[in-house]
Amino acid sequence: MNMNHDNTKSHFFASSVAMWATTSPDRDLAALIRLMEKDGHGFNLFLVPLPHDADYDINFYQPQVEGAQWLGFFEGESK
Repeated sequence: MNMNHDNTKSHFFASSVAMWATTSPDRDLAALIRLMEKDGHGFNLFLVPLPHDADYDINFYQPQVEGAQWLGFFEGESK
């Protein structure tokens, strides 16, 4: 995965039971993963084929966008 992803065409979306966040011009993929890991919960990561500032629904912790790709689940640390 390219860490310098072009957020004008698509973005990464991460979600856990406690929060969700995306990549943006100010947050690259590495920063997104660090943010989610800091929260301590496991999280899912998706590639969403829309700009980072697009409006879309989120249901059951998943972006509701045609063509969104689930990239995997990352284990959280036990606290």
